[in-house]
Amino acid sequence: MKTGVLVHGCNLNIENWRHVAWGDPPEHLGRIPQGLLVARQFDAEVLVFGTGASEKEFRLGEAASSGRKLVESEYSMEYLRQYFDGLLQFKAFQRQVPESSDPHLWAEWRTEMLSRIVLDTKSQNTLGELVAAFDIFQERDIQRVVLVSSPSHIVRCMRDAMDLLARNDRYQENPFTLFASPSVTCYEGTTPADVVVVEPPHRPDRHVVPTHRRIQRMMTLQKLDNDELVQLIEEFDDLLQRYEHKYFSNQRP
Repeated sequence: MKTGVLVHGCNLNIENWRHVAWGDPPEHLGRIPQGLLVARQFDAEVLVFGTGASEKEFRLGEAASSGRKLVESEYSMEYLRQYFDGLLQFKAFQRQVPESSDPHLWAEWRTEMLSRIVLDTKSQNTLGELVAAFDIFQERDIQRVVLVSSPSHIVRCMRDAMDLLARNDRYQENPFTLFASPSVTCYEGTTPADVVVVEPPHRPDRHVVPTHRRIQRMMTLQKLDNDELVQLIEEFDDLLQRYEHKYFSNQRP
């Protein structure tokens, strides 16, 4: 079964990009090393480095750009080229990549893996990354798709991917088998437990109020003027506190 791997882009201006995208050896793999490890495990035909709306000048080593800003996928690729041998510092590569024990084989594997990476330089968000990657995978007759991102992002990646596959007939003739492989590192100061999943009501022993639709409506307001958004959150928090007091006092409304 042919495999394609999508490594989702990471905003270049977030706090501690290196931690999220690359990770902290020896145990904590970021998105890029996790993508390479998955590609080795499945002998992936192609790795797509996704991108978003952020740009940044690359200032490391011989590959440093001069005045030109790189999009997320380009920046990730240059970082990988610069620090590829740093993958050997991760225990997962020492244990799971046989080539890691032989410098000659490692050099050959490096060349091979870099040649399989395709850069998406046009997308602006997660959904765009999926569309771009799926098009590439279809062109190459990929059957198995593995999404790679941070634990605090991968759930939404899967949600968007499944929705995309369900809504587009062009994916139905040769459907993908979809997998997710989270990295170890999360956004700075967060854990997987910080992710909130709001499912549609489905249990007969619980309420049928479509709470998820209210949350969706709220999330569409993220681009409000900052003062208005703060006011919305404060008013919402006041409402929550009022009902929390009733709930936890066993005086449920």
